[in-house]
Amino acid sequence: MDRSVTIHVLDQTTGERLTPAGVMLDRIGVPGRTRAESNEDGSFSFTQLSQIAYSLAVYDPQYAPHHERFGLTPENSKVLELHLTPGGFLSGQALDEVGQPPERCWFTLFRAGARGDKSGYISDSGDHRISKDGTFRSPPLRPARYFLRMAGILRKPAVTNSSEEPPSIVERYFDFLYPNAHDLADAIGFDIAAGEVISGLQVRIARPMLHRVRGKVIGDLPEQPARIQVMFAREIGAIENMGGAGAPVQADGNFECAALPGRYSLEICEFSPPEPDGRTHMLRRFGKATINVAEADLDGVEIQILSENLP
Repeated sequence: MDRSVTIHVLDQTTGERLTPAGVMLDRIGVPGRTRAESNEDGSFSFTQLSQIAYSLAVYDPQYAPHHERFGLTPENSKVLELHLTPGGFLSGQALDEVGQPPERCWFTLFRAGARGDKSGYISDSGDHRISKDGTFRSPPLRPARYFLRMAGILRKPAVTNSSEEPPSIVERYFDFLYPNAHDLADAIGFDIAAGEVISGLQVRIARPMLHRVRGKVIGDLPEQPARIQVMFAREIGAIENMGGAGAPVQADGNFECAALPGRYSLEICEFSPPEPDGRTHMLRRFGKATINVAEADLDGVEIQILSENLP
């Protein structure tokens, strides 16, 4: 039997028939995605379907994304009526202390949600790059409270003294939660309703204050210490930690890294030799530690190698 599903998409508020830009079908557990084109009556159809579980994803620039699972029986096809919520938007401009847009900048929006079996704060739609003039506009958002994270590289300051060395790219790196908080508990949230637009937000990027973290890996190092690094992942109160820098471990176990203020998870990791294209991948993890970088350098950090994880 040729099983099929027909989808009618409506505005949740007005009941108006919609023809969203993207209607995608995923077969749960099977790689690949199928996109549907609208029919003459504005509906969408998928045909020649199997008796398995599916997931629908509906995207439109003016509506919050919609995801829905369904299954098919041997006897019949299915007609689904989906209601999209008008998206809310958050927009504004990010500038540094002297009113210049950053050289590069991405923003992330966090909200309450779940990932797998964990509940907490999650990234709503990943990272989004802001414009060259510092302006930004969120993708369409569902009604919720959102927290704004900004991360990127500041522009080089104008040189006023030829004898001064301009700050390096590391020294110009910033990463904070609005307004310049290190943790979601200290950030300001934005309550966005369906169809609401919060515009004109002025985000000021404070000059980054980096501190040196110095420590030592304790225990028997693997035979190839040159491929061992201590990876820094920043904890901001969300389910997922934010990616961070890696500090090479020296033959004597010492390591050093620059870090912004905040709480970090440190992990000893071994990486593969570089591929011909320069890429590498993680082989093993040997031990963990948690640190808090305050308003000064941090010395004396120790991470114990867990012998049961060694080859």
